[in-house]
Amino acid sequence: MDPLLAQLLVGGIVTGSFYALAAVSWGVIYRTTHIFHFSHHLVFAIGGYTAALLTTEVGLPWFIGLFGAVVAAVIAGCLIEILLYRKLRKKDAKHVNVFLASLGLATAGVALILLIFSSNPRPLTGFPFTLMSLGPAFFTFIDLTIVVSSWVMILLLLWFLSRSVYGKAIVAVGSNEEMAENLGIDADRIFLLVFAIGSALFGAAAFLFTAKNVASPTMGILPFFIAFSAVFLGGINSLFGHALAGLLLGLAENLGMLFLPAEYKTMIAFAILFAVIVVKPTGILSRGRR
Repeated sequence: MDPLLAQLLVGGIVTGSFYALAAVSWGVIYRTTHIFHFSHHLVFAIGGYTAALLTTEVGLPWFIGLFGAVVAAVIAGCLIEILLYRKLRKKDAKHVNVFLASLGLATAGVALILLIFSSNPRPLTGFPFTLMSLGPAFFTFIDLTIVVSSWVMILLLLWFLSRSVYGKAIVAVGSNEEMAENLGIDADRIFLLVFAIGSALFGAAAFLFTAKNVASPTMGILPFFIAFSAVFLGGINSLFGHALAGLLLGLAENLGMLFLPAEYKTMIAFAILFAVIVVKPTGILSRGRR
């Protein structure tokens, strides 16, 4: 295989696996609550900064940074649900008002991070960095960790939703909230659970991102936009579709560099989204209407 093609293919799998995890983390929230959770990218930044500060500033081991990133993300996500979305639901706020509130919170949150930590990037230290190869392609231990851990978490979530009592309750609320409540399911409790799950996954993704790159105030914006793009590309009510679409977007971005300069790679993902939405608005793996 051509060395450049092999390297781009490996890079696409790494990027696509990260996108798949990000998409599932946002998708499980959206398909259950129908809230366009724009503040998800703020949760990502909080997780990334927590990991960086614990490892670099405090000097704790990387696995403590991972734990801290997940816990911080879960706390942030759950607080957003309890203090913002739930209060707006009680007031029967329209979807556009909920979206604007989420947008405002995310913007203020990023500005606060910028005010406290400045724009200087924060690295994550202590994570093993080993260069590995597969044929003519090279990758790091961090890349391998991203691929393996992302798909393990995705498969565990799919198993949880299909096999556990709470997972089935999540599916029921997402399909028909009113009917689920008539059956005795507490929708607010389920909403809080999916915010915890989605935020935990995005917190883990933030740790992986920071280990490979650095933490910055706007670090969550691109992963968020790719995540929601993958959700609509794969089909709103198919979590496996979200993951598959994320993988395809990552592959398309990297393989597209065979023909386009690297600075255009993000444009490729949105071009694919536009094309698929025009041809099949419900997404590639949609199972029909909710």
